[in-house]
Amino acid sequence: MKNFRNIMLIALMAVVMVSLPQESQAQERRPKAQIEKREKKEQRNRERTMRDKDFSMMYKIVKKNSFDDEKIDIIRVASIGSYFSSRQCAELLSLISFNDNRLEALEVMAPRIVDDKDFDRIMKQFSLSYKDKVAWILSRR
Repeated sequence: MKNFRNIMLIALMAVVMVSLPQESQAQERRPKAQIEKREKKEQRNRERTMRDKDFSMMYKIVKKNSFDDEKIDIIRVASIGSYFSSRQCAELLSLISFNDNRLEALEVMAPRIVDDKDFDRIMKQFSLSYKDKVAWILSRR
């Protein structure tokens, strides 16, 4: 019941987050226009990154749980309506005990990571044998 309460709290946080309007479906052919469009999208995603206050609350909830499966479930629910910075992703991964479970959590969060400047922080959370898998997951995002 305690875990259910935590998951529901994270779900409520995800629902409360305000989503921005979707960008138009029209694709412009000029490279400059495509670059500008990509930069605007990245800026919107940065703005949607989970606020520090919300992240701190989520971090504490994940940290309270003993089992990696429960932690991953909470991260999965929080990922529904949130975006993460590389720093936030690395901090959450540090709470998970085993590399296989960290990999599973990364697969959940990777499409929701808005910046790539701190991918090395994420890579440091894994042992050497997992680096190729981590790089592959991050490249697919």
